Amino acid sequence: MSEIDSSTDRTEREAVLDRLADTIDLTHARIEAIEADSPAKQELQIKWIRALGYLSGQYRKLLNDEDLDEMAAELDLLQAGDGGPQ
Repeated sequence: MSEIDSSTDRTEREAVLDRLADTIDLTHARIEAIEADSPAKQELQIKWIRALGYLSGQYRKLLNDEDLDEMAAELDLLQAGDGGPQ
């Protein structure tokens, strides 16, 4: 992957992470604001909690992907400096 592609991917990834973080915060605030005093409100709160779980999982996966990309780049540098795998 070229350096330009890598920086573009990083920028797009950071934008998605920022959007996910904002959405997670808003979802959490909405969950806290719901007073589940009826079965319908309890059901709505459960749906919001599931959405929060899903968003958190996607955020974690994207962070993990970023870590893997960084490790691959470091491995490429090590192999280039070492003359490649033996």
